[in-house]
Amino acid sequence: MTNIRIKLPKPVRRAIVIRLNCREVSELISREHEHPLTTGEKFWLRLHLYICNGCRNFRNNTRLMRSALRCYLNQDKDR
Repeated sequence: MTNIRIKLPKPVRRAIVIRLNCREVSELISREHEHPLTTGEKFWLRLHLYICNGCRNFRNNTRLMRSALRCYLNQDKDR
């Protein structure tokens, strides 16, 4: 599946970043693994992730670490 990126105008990008900054987004990313996010939180998170490479990388790394930890813990159960 190919992700198609559309260049958003600067005022739109600025409005998205002002709505949720990277610190708030990292908190949402951490929290989404334990509790479901509200519809509004999901909306602003997705918009922010669309324009912010750093937060997208953080989310991917968080998912990778959780997956690796899950595999490690399941490995101990198999013994």
